[in-house]
Formats: sequence, structure tokens, C-alpha cells
Amino acid sequence: MMLYPILSSSVFFWSFLGISLVVCTLFLDSYEWQRQRTVELVFGSSLVASLGIASLLSLVARKFAFPRMLEGMIAGSLSASTVSETCADLCRKMNIQGVDLREATVGNAFSLKNNGRNVVAVSPEMVASMSSTEVEAVVAHELSHLKNNDSQEKGFARLAKLAFAFDPILHLVEAAVHRERELLADQSSVKYTGKPLALASALLKVHSAYHAHLPGPGAGLFVGHNSKGLLSRYPDLDRRVQLLINMAREIKTQTIPS
Repeated sequence: MMLYPILSSSVFFWSFLGISLVVCTLFLDSYEWQRQRTVELVFGSSLVASLGIASLLSLVARKFAFPRMLEGMIAGSLSASTVSETCADLCRKMNIQGVDLREATVGNAFSLKNNGRNVVAVSPEMVASMSSTEVEAVVAHELSHLKNNDSQEKGFARLAKLAFAFDPILHLVEAAVHRERELLADQSSVKYTGKPLALASALLKVHSAYHAHLPGPGAGLFVGHNSKGLLSRYPDLDRRVQLLINMAREIKTQTIPS
């Protein structure tokens, strides 16, 4: 029952089907004489054209629709001056320029790089529920996404999934890419703050405050989410926290004089 909506939502599928019919009609007369060559020509040209159409429409959506979606997820500049100072200090450490710190109206915290614009958004509710070190760890995590070009990596994975929406392997790959980039952002956060336990504590608080009504467009953007499984865009919370605890032990071992 889930296959039909997946197929119907695939730009690639419908463009491939339509182009195949057109090309088949054009080369119908030559089919009896050169069957194999005609089939190869129809399949190849339809595949290339469909990939081009799907890619073009995805790029147009990213350029025009994505910024509009982003504006619906953020408000004005974040009023908390301490968070602004923390973000500015981290930007200097991480050599990131042109970051726009905004108030998140959806979710807890997220970052995006789109059309040359770097945005980090944090919800006031999340800031109020956390200590200064926890907020610092979360902001460093989001800045790490910008530094590591995770919007681009996740965007390519999502483009492939949308182009071949009927391929279950690409659904697994896209989710795996998101999980891998989240773990990488955790590592980068610890690298620049040296506070893995603060990030672990922040993640636990984020998960305990999870709300199921978060909208679909923000899927895969927020710092934490209460989901599991092969199709989850977030690493398993227990494993994620354990990795941060291991980092804290390594840091402690390195600082103990021999």
C-alpha cells in the first residue's frame, strides 16, 4: 500500500515514463529492424533526460521554495545576548563567517546553508532549559554542520532519494548519510568546546522534551529527535551518548599527568 504514493511522488518516475513513451513512438518504425539498438536508445535517452529533469526541478525548488520554507521556521534575531556571544566566540574558533543567529519557531535547534546564507536557529525554550555549557555545545554542533558542508551532503542524498523514490536502498542511504553527519557534528562540537558531557546532557534534555507534532519539512534538521531504526535520520540516542562519554574519558586520560 505504501508503494503507490512513493511512485506517484517521484518526478523521476513520471518523467521517465512520459519520455519513454515519446521516444518509443519516434523509433517505433525502426524497432523491427534493430530491436536491441532501439531498446538501448529508448532506455538510455529516457534515463538521461529524466535525471536531468529531476535534478533541475530539485535545484529550482532548493533555490526558490527552500528559502521560503526556512523563513517559516525562524523569527527575528535571538534576544539572548549570552547565546550571541557564545556563537560569535565559536565562529572565531571554527573560522566560520557570516552566520546569522536566529530564533527557531519550529523544533529545538538547527542550521542551514542555502544560497550563500549561513543560518543557525535556536529556540528560546531550549535555551531556557539548558545550562550555558549545554547551549554552547549545541551551538557548536550546529556550527559544525555549516563547517562540514552537511547541507550539501544531505542535499545530495535527498536528491538521489527523490529522483529514485521507488528505490528502497536510496531511502536507507539517505537516512544513513543524515546519521553519519550528526555523529560527525557531535565530534566537531567536542573538538571546539572540549565538553562532550555537556552535549550528551543537552541531547538527553532535547529528547525528553520531544514533541511529536514537529512538521515534515524540518525532518533531519534538528539537533535531536526521538526516532529509531534504519530509516531514522538520527543516530540511536544510547549509542550517541555512549560515544560522547567515551570522548570524555579520552580527554580526561590525556589531561592526567603521567
